[in-house]
Amino acid sequence: MLNAHDPERQEIVSRRTVLFGGGVGAMMVVIAGRLYQLQVADHEKYQALAEENKFNRRVLTPLRGDIVDRFGNVLASNRKNFRILLLPERAGDVGVTLDHVGQIVPVTDERRQRIFREIRRRGAFTPIEIEDNLDWASFSRVNYELPHLAGVLPDVGETRDYPLGSATSFVIGYVGAVTDADLDAQENDEDRNLLRQPGFKVGRDGLERTYEEELRGEAGKMSVVINAHGRVIEEVKDGMTPPVQGKPLTLTIDSELQQHAMQVLATPAERQPDEPQSAAAVVMDVITGDILVLASTPAFNPNDFNVGIDPDLWRELNQSQYKPLLNKALAGEYAPGSALKMIAAIAGQEMGFNPSQTVRCTGKVWYGNRFFHCWKRGGHGVRDMKGAIRDSCNVYFYELAKTLDIDLLAETARKFGLGQTYELGVTGQKPGVVPSRDWKRRYYAGQPENQTWFQGETLSAIIGQGAWTTTPLQLCVMAARIATGRAVRPRLVRAVGDLILPAPTASLINVNPAHLDVVRAGMNAVTNEYGTAARSRLEDPDWQLAGKTGSSQVFRITAEERARGLTKQEDLPWARRDHAVFVSYMPYENPRYACAVLVEHGIGGSRAAGPKARDIMKKVAERDPSSRPPLDPREFVRAAAATREG
Repeated sequence: MLNAHDPERQEIVSRRTVLFGGGVGAMMVVIAGRLYQLQVADHEKYQALAEENKFNRRVLTPLRGDIVDRFGNVLASNRKNFRILLLPERAGDVGVTLDHVGQIVPVTDERRQRIFREIRRRGAFTPIEIEDNLDWASFSRVNYELPHLAGVLPDVGETRDYPLGSATSFVIGYVGAVTDADLDAQENDEDRNLLRQPGFKVGRDGLERTYEEELRGEAGKMSVVINAHGRVIEEVKDGMTPPVQGKPLTLTIDSELQQHAMQVLATPAERQPDEPQSAAAVVMDVITGDILVLASTPAFNPNDFNVGIDPDLWRELNQSQYKPLLNKALAGEYAPGSALKMIAAIAGQEMGFNPSQTVRCTGKVWYGNRFFHCWKRGGHGVRDMKGAIRDSCNVYFYELAKTLDIDLLAETARKFGLGQTYELGVTGQKPGVVPSRDWKRRYYAGQPENQTWFQGETLSAIIGQGAWTTTPLQLCVMAARIATGRAVRPRLVRAVGDLILPAPTASLINVNPAHLDVVRAGMNAVTNEYGTAARSRLEDPDWQLAGKTGSSQVFRITAEERARGLTKQEDLPWARRDHAVFVSYMPYENPRYACAVLVEHGIGGSRAAGPKARDIMKKVAERDPSSRPPLDPREFVRAAAATREG
């Protein structure tokens, strides 16, 4: 018990009281000082931070730029996209909400997993896309059931649309969903934030991919008022920066000719009504290099990719033997066959071979240790160079090949566009193979015993067989260069925005013009003097078509198969038959357009490819794109801007 009269004890209590009181007092001073600093000294600083917390910046997604043909017809644009979004923080149990939505529109397990991944990545306050590209009936039902769908937000956005579908798929390409790799590739946070917007898509193939930056546009910004939990409670219109639509692309393609060519290629040949048609065609202006047609069939529909391609359809596209995902015009590699005989004729003349010199064709030639056969068993008789081109006489060119240097043939082929790719903006081009001594050394780099080029190989090479591979685009360029004598280069994009791109220059090819005249006369004879493609002539005298047929060998019929009665290409399975080739230009006297057609396993150029080229070029002559002024991209850009402002 404390003794009240104990001085020592009283002194201890007093000292403790003073120390405690002093500590409390000091603490109060610190608190008061801090309050003064927060409320008075740093008032403006924290008021600004509070304002920043109150307002948040939201990204406004820009429209993707349109893609139009040479006359302004739309090839790719934007359409209304009925979609439903999910705001997780309002949904409560997200799984239950998705179950309810799934009773209206399908929500697959894969999509559910993606939604949950997006929620973890973006947070509970960012809208997540549940489904897009809904039809009006489904979208209306979602709106009707909205009171029972916590956190679900119906929305009308924009999505990509390809009005011509598969007709232009290999030119335009398609768009697809943003991946983590796309996000990692962005250089700043603003671009990443744009790509994170619900339903945002980027170019995945074709021009959509190559010109992604130009087509994407510029994001806009809007301030929104949010509460302490991050929920948007008001949009602030003042100070909003509207998005800027991406730049339009104006192409050289003529969409009417493109659609016509696709229909022609897909039409079965008269003698093969039940055979599948897997083919490609290229048409270009020989003066400007403008590609008017770049067709490959069968093709995929880019709209299927835009809405999320069905797995079964994707599997079918990948497994089809007709290769609907392959752009045969640019990436299909085929032996040129007899279409190469024009190059051989030019190289032979450059070597000094007289085009008037004749050769007697008996149907075969012995060289080395075997016979080299002509396609005509009984032979063609006596032929000069023009006649040999007209009738596609193999024996004539075999005789020429006995002394022709393979490197000269290769050099001439490159001069006329073979063995190279061109800057078109569409990826996946193949360069093909131009055989030469150097090529063979590189091809057999680890086998020195196989590196020597033998003259007998030139006999196969001179008729476009052996190691040769070309693309339909290269064959079209070859025809254009033969027609003009100039190194014409193809192009596909005329303008980006209001910037008109200059046409590629075309210098004279270093060959004797007289040598080209012989080849041109032979090509004219092919179609107009009862040559191998007489059925492909055009009746209009103003549009005289000069051409050359070819057969690209796929498999050789073996002796065993011949013994079993398989003596004709028609007897073989479709996938083992020769490809059909036809190259041409018109008019003969004043060339303006060149064309190359390849029909996979079509057997003969005169039978399968020639008639298709005739039908395509007939439409080209009727439409004559060069006689019409193309779209002025500057006017298109101004008109589009006026429409948006209106």
